[in-house]
Amino acid sequence: MKNLRIKLAGVAFLALLSTYKSYAIIPASEKNIKSKIENVTVFTQGAQIYRNAQVNISSGITTLVFDGLESTIDPKSIQASGLGNFVIMDVQHSIKYPEPTLLDLTKNPKNLKYIRLLQDSIVIVDFDLEEIDSKEAALNIEKNVLLNNRLIKGETKKDTLNLVKDALAFLREKLNNINSELLKLKKEEYRVNLKKQRMQSDLTALQTYNTQTGDVVKDETTYRVIVTVSADLAVTGTMNINYMLQDAGWTPSYDLRAKGAGGNMQLTYKAEVYQNTGIDWNDVKLTLSTANPNQSNVKPVLNTWWLNYYNPYAYQYKNKRAEYDKDNLTKSSAYGVTSPSPAAELALTTADYTVAEENMTTVEYEIKLAYNVPSDGKTHFVAVQTKEIPANYIHFAAPKMDKDAFLVARIINWDELNLAAGAANIYFDGTFVGESYIDPANLSDTLDLTLGRDKNMVVTRVKQKDKTKEKLIGEDKVKTVTYEITVRNTKSSASNFNLQDQIPVSQTKDIVVALVESTGGELDEASGIVNWKFNLKPKESKKVIITYTVKFPKDKALAGL
Repeated sequence: MKNLRIKLAGVAFLALLSTYKSYAIIPASEKNIKSKIENVTVFTQGAQIYRNAQVNISSGITTLVFDGLESTIDPKSIQASGLGNFVIMDVQHSIKYPEPTLLDLTKNPKNLKYIRLLQDSIVIVDFDLEEIDSKEAALNIEKNVLLNNRLIKGETKKDTLNLVKDALAFLREKLNNINSELLKLKKEEYRVNLKKQRMQSDLTALQTYNTQTGDVVKDETTYRVIVTVSADLAVTGTMNINYMLQDAGWTPSYDLRAKGAGGNMQLTYKAEVYQNTGIDWNDVKLTLSTANPNQSNVKPVLNTWWLNYYNPYAYQYKNKRAEYDKDNLTKSSAYGVTSPSPAAELALTTADYTVAEENMTTVEYEIKLAYNVPSDGKTHFVAVQTKEIPANYIHFAAPKMDKDAFLVARIINWDELNLAAGAANIYFDGTFVGESYIDPANLSDTLDLTLGRDKNMVVTRVKQKDKTKEKLIGEDKVKTVTYEITVRNTKSSASNFNLQDQIPVSQTKDIVVALVESTGGELDEASGIVNWKFNLKPKESKKVIITYTVKFPKDKALAGL
């Protein structure tokens, strides 16, 4: 029985050993894979690249090398998947540095010979310049020693007149010799530098010529992703890899177009896409995401806020501990991005073939048309969406600040459009009238867009002198101010008008401000703004009166009135 157990253990060990040999001892075959960028998800900062390739996998362990990739890959973000009867065992990021290459003397040997001679000559010239610097330093030291001599400076007490004359004559002779030598060295240094500049210019010209004619091999570093797979049998399949890059991104921008003071507005959502990854994106499907993978996703935690007396030592310890905690905080970046759809039909515009998918925290715009985005760092416009949005048109005027009336398009529930923060170009009747800024952080559900000044609305604001006066009441002075505002519609169409003016707001209880008359205007007591909203028929005029009083101590002067 004991021998039987020993035999069974030996058989199991041999079986395990044979299995280990089949995967560990047999060397893995290596295959270079040429992949193509199929999809790119562009974030506001960064981009996620999706590559795929058809692969032929041998039985056993195979190393698939995806080379010719971008240099700014984030190794932590690399993911691999595939279709086929094989197992993905490992994924690694690798950098392959080229072997040093010698110049091929069979190609333009004369130029290469001159290049080497010039390089050697420049080295010799550098030694000459170093020798000149050494001589100049020695002469300057000698000059300083002479000038700092106690006898020359008159610091000795036993100097005679003859001794001083001899010392000055000696100093004059030596300084003349030293200055003469320094001048010679300066001329020599100029001549040698000029010689070096000419040689350097010739060297650069020869190297540029050889590079353009292809006679000098450029050393290039190769960035790779290595995927190790295992298969029981030889199989053909598809391998997909994706990873994050930093040298790319996009910013939103908008065109808002209105045709006349009525009807809907046309909103064109554009993306300004840029990338400088080193590899062009040719014929790729783009997905634009409002997410920022570089931003930390760690939720904040409020700790107990302790309050105590000031202690310098404790305060210093607290600062050091905070710095330590900050340095050791690990950021959690989320790369969970829905892969773009691989299939799409051709269309005339990308805006008609964009799908907006709103996730829990972000919005993604999937553009189903293939795009080319070169790696040039420049901005390339991508049309995302075009929508007709309802708008109400009003005229607005605040004649205290500006005598003109402004045509304003008011968009209701604009926060339901899934817009990101960005600049907006505004067009009215085909004419560019200015810029605005769409900010989703604005808590209001109404977006007002100024379409320009309307000279057909005439607004005047006149101070009524006969109703503006001051009088004393006991220890107080009361000042009454009255303005008459007139709005006239010279257009052939009616208009909804929003008129604004204001009264001052007191900052102290000694100053009392009261609105006496506003012709139906509504006062916001916190800001002092008075609003009038009315409809003006064609050729109709509207007059409003605003009168307010200010009561304050008579022995004090008001500021701001």
